[in-house]
Amino acid sequence: MITTSSKLFYGLGAGSLVASIVWFIANDGGSIGSVALLFAAMSLVFLGAIASFTRDGHVLSTDTASHASSGAAQRGVRNSIWPLGTAIAMGFVVVGLISSPGIFKVGIGLLIAMLGEWMIQNWSERGSSDAAYNTKIRDYVVHPLELPVGGALLLAVIVLSFSRIMLSLSHSAGPLVFAVAGAVILAFGTLVGFRRSVSTRVIGAICGVALTALAGVGVATALDGERPELTKAAEEDHFAHRPCGEEEEEADENASQSVSAKSSVQATVILEGGMLYAEVDGFEGAQQSITLQRSNPSTILFINRDAEPHRMVVKYGKVVEDLGGGVERETELEACTSKVEQDGQQAVTLTVPKPSYASEEPFEITVPGVEGTKIDLVVP
Repeated sequence: MITTSSKLFYGLGAGSLVASIVWFIANDGGSIGSVALLFAAMSLVFLGAIASFTRDGHVLSTDTASHASSGAAQRGVRNSIWPLGTAIAMGFVVVGLISSPGIFKVGIGLLIAMLGEWMIQNWSERGSSDAAYNTKIRDYVVHPLELPVGGALLLAVIVLSFSRIMLSLSHSAGPLVFAVAGAVILAFGTLVGFRRSVSTRVIGAICGVALTALAGVGVATALDGERPELTKAAEEDHFAHRPCGEEEEEADENASQSVSAKSSVQATVILEGGMLYAEVDGFEGAQQSITLQRSNPSTILFINRDAEPHRMVVKYGKVVEDLGGGVERETELEACTSKVEQDGQQAVTLTVPKPSYASEEPFEITVPGVEGTKIDLVVP
């Protein structure tokens, strides 16, 4: 049976075949254009044959058995949000290709999720003529994955939003807000527990409004930035280095005042009554000189027996770095403890790269703020 669409395909195929012959003659046997037109003619004839076989999808009025199974007799699928989600995910992929690998990876993950949801919904909508049954089989397939992932994402939004809020609040207001938020959540849960007749839609609406408000405030505070103290600490990177001056710094706050017995200490430096001396295994009495091995890690223990907090500073020369272009940078090598309270102790571990006699400045151990305290450091 030659149908309407098959007539069009056969006609285009015949025209393509004639065009390939004309091309072959006009170009003195040129094969590229002729082969392309010949393949087009074969494809069009093949499509025409398919249209003839399927009769353009028409069902005869006398074929009543095919009426119920035809595509026109099937119930159409419901409106879906997944095509919109797929388009947004594709936008993430395109933006990520240009800007950031992280955004690209997020876009790929969203694209896979949106396409999967879209295909599963289309499959379930054609499961039967019962919409409730179709929804049920869809839930059986995707709920084991949707619920854990959705819960994890929801928890991530809550945690990140709340953390941004807490980081923007002052040091004194943070605990107050935390306590008030906990009390509100506890009161809401108690009210729901006592009034079990409350509609789940009402509870869901309240939770949705609260989550939206929390996320909005979290985004606003994140854009506004952290409180000044944290911003300053991030810029200066307080804990990336340990200050070795007399003044107390952030790194000295709540510093440890004890050292493990397994620290393998080479020497113990003690500050007592304004006097600084060392105790070394194998030598009797107080020592004013310590000998360390070169290029090996060495640990020195500092014990403060004075009433005021002090730190021990070990200076062991300088190094000169060639930055290129005739520019050099000189760096003083030193290690120090945090502020040590009375009867507290701390240790420093250092590796001395060169002998003490090769340095123009002496290697020594001092305590800032205590005049006349010094222990010589000898590195052969």
